Amino acid sequence: MSDATTILVDTELERDDAAAAAMALYRRLVGDGSIGALPTQGADPYFPVLEGSFLSGSGVRAIGLHASAHRWRDDDTGGAMLVDGGRENGIFCPYDGSFRIRCPECDQPLAPGDEGSEALEEALAIWCESPDSAYVACPACANWTPLTQWRSPTHDFAVGHFAITLYGAHLHALAGGGDDHAATLLRHRLGDLASDYAVVFARA
Repeated sequence: MSDATTILVDTELERDDAAAAAMALYRRLVGDGSIGALPTQGADPYFPVLEGSFLSGSGVRAIGLHASAHRWRDDDTGGAMLVDGGRENGIFCPYDGSFRIRCPECDQPLAPGDEGSEALEEALAIWCESPDSAYVACPACANWTPLTQWRSPTHDFAVGHFAITLYGAHLHALAGGGDDHAATLLRHRLGDLASDYAVVFARA
């Protein structure tokens, strides 16, 4: 499998609703023959995309469905289910932690290690335990805003409790602002009806 991945992150869904959202999408994709019913084994399980699905020809070969503080397991009926536990923390960025985001108030860029980035690093730590309290103080305008509202202009960071990983391709059209009909349709098929999930390009 290619190591290119495109991740769609719902930055607004509450943690308590993430598992239900992931299960609903799983059932829909399995039901319409888009993905296999059983996830792979390993630290980052994914579901294979089946031939003839709406993802055929896109370069996407598998889908990962993420819900904070949950993990996939077989349900003993030939399918899968989410259970409490696991390593999902809702932070999506390069494995080396290198990313750059912008203040939603003044557009000031900020990255870990920058002067004034202490509040960002603290917010990342707080997010894992108490996401509603994860705020970042911008070193330029001094406004405190939720970590979920900070966006990466290069699409290498987002936080959210529910996310979808598309393994096999960087689908740049998904970051095009809704001008591409096929990209909008793909978002809708994946449950992003408002086309407002954040897009992260990464390497698996």
